[in-house]
Amino acid sequence: MHAASPRAATVGMKDGTAGSSVTQPNTSENTKPAFEPLIGSLEAARLLGNIHVKTLQRYARHKRVPGYQIGGHWYFRASELDSWLRSRINLSCHPCRSN
Repeated sequence: MHAASPRAATVGMKDGTAGSSVTQPNTSENTKPAFEPLIGSLEAARLLGNIHVKTLQRYARHKRVPGYQIGGHWYFRASELDSWLRSRINLSCHPCRSN
């Protein structure tokens, strides 16, 4: 049998003192990922309403859409595509912004 580690009682305590502590549950509401994974061109094109992959890559190459070229392949962040798409929709909805 293994004896309980003295460190086990101090997990979650900032000052290292032993005692009971209440820890917050690890939920998606309390925790935001530190690194948003990149998605490929095919998935990004689907998110943008099934546009053609080559069209999306051309937009990214001309900096019309936020994207990252790594090793000859294009990658995107879903959150940036969402923001870009929302800004395009908002521009077309406001008569004072359209020409």
